[in-house]
Amino acid sequence: MKQIWLIVSLLMLSVLGEPVYALTPAQKRARAKEVQMRKREAAKRKAEKKKAAKAKAAKRQRIKDGKPMLYVYSFDLKTGQPLSGTHITVQDIHAKPTKRPKINKPTDAKRVRVAKPLPAGQYWIHAARIGYLPPDTIFFDHKHDEDSIAIALYPETRLTFTVTDSLTARPVGANIIVRNPERQKIMQTTSDSVHTLLAVLLDDRVPFYTIEATAIDYFPFRDTITDPALFQGVIMSPREIKSFVLHNIYFATGKTHILDSSEPALMELYHFLVARPNQRIRIVGHTDNIGSDRSNQTLSEGRCKEVRQSMINRGISADRIETEGRGERDPIVPNNSEENRQMNRRVEIVLL
Repeated sequence: MKQIWLIVSLLMLSVLGEPVYALTPAQKRARAKEVQMRKREAAKRKAEKKKAAKAKAAKRQRIKDGKPMLYVYSFDLKTGQPLSGTHITVQDIHAKPTKRPKINKPTDAKRVRVAKPLPAGQYWIHAARIGYLPPDTIFFDHKHDEDSIAIALYPETRLTFTVTDSLTARPVGANIIVRNPERQKIMQTTSDSVHTLLAVLLDDRVPFYTIEATAIDYFPFRDTITDPALFQGVIMSPREIKSFVLHNIYFATGKTHILDSSEPALMELYHFLVARPNQRIRIVGHTDNIGSDRSNQTLSEGRCKEVRQSMINRGISADRIETEGRGERDPIVPNNSEENRQMNRRVEIVLL
């Protein structure tokens, strides 16, 4: 009889749609959480739909008003990362210089852009950010409803250097000119005899820069900057000195062949001799202590002769140039590190 009653009860509960067992507290919480999640998702879909409808209506209104939306972005050209805080200036090309720009604000941190509906037309767009080289002003023809333009900014390389006396290491007042490979002036300034720390912005995409310095009672200085991190500054040699080191001259390892990268240094020596037609010199070669004494002596002699021949080929009279190989006999610093050995491998010019 009890079994019949149990079967009837189960059938009645099944017909009525009620669960045949009671939910545990944990199951009740899970079910309530699921209901809340479905409600939130539904509300979110509703909000997105409303937002899309609002954007669509705004787009129709912009088209009607003749003011398409313009989005301007900026990004780091080396890393490809978007840049917030880039100041964007947008101005109509036909506007007077005194008129306020159409857009004059930085890119925001959230979407990394500036956006504004502007009348269709032609605009100048400029982006600037601290720590980056200034780009050219960009011309943009704004026509479509949602035009986007991304401006690439390149990180700046700030070269700081000093102008000093080669003998005393004291500051020297000099006229400084930095040029790019096309001989265009990147910077022209004057150092003083008190503060000589100067700075110039360089673009490391440019293969090299040349720096020239002139000062009263000093020989002209000229050097090539291929790596700003290795540039040791402007070192001015007094005219009364008897010798100086010809910097940035490079030879093939263990050989006398002069590498093409030495061309700026060779031109520096050539201009020095052309400017002083009566000056005779002795080219003295030095090596480090790697290798035997005999091989280093032969190497230093051969390198001196290569530099001499280079000057002769450029038109300098052969009787103005002597050579002397000193091998490893005259180091200026101990040969106990690669950096010191590099300093000892040098070509010295002695004035006769």
